Amino acid sequence: MTKIDNSDKLIFVNIKRSYEALIKDEKADPYYRENLKECTRKYWKISNKKAEAATHILGCYKGIVKEVIKISSFNEHLGRKIFEGDDLKNSKYIGIDIRDIFSTLVNFRIKYYNF
Repeated sequence: MTKIDNSDKLIFVNIKRSYEALIKDEKADPYYRENLKECTRKYWKISNKKAEAATHILGCYKGIVKEVIKISSFNEHLGRKIFEGDDLKNSKYIGIDIRDIFSTLVNFRIKYYNF
């Protein structure tokens, strides 16, 4: 299992709907995003306190981290956060199975680590 740095405050988000719309190229689907980064960074119902504290947002599909963004800032759209930051293609967190971190993924939408 990959060791998570104690200084990293991670937000794990379930990108299932947008990722599946992306890979099926279903542009009419309201969850469709044009790439993996957009699937990960957009439209999360997260408190300002947690959004401000977070260092990274990680897009997960079927429990596996597919995308890591180092957060530089965030905006809000209709009460949901849109994160800005750098895409970390070589992050040590890419490919980790979050079932090794969390006891359950039942109803997983957003999970926090090191908060």
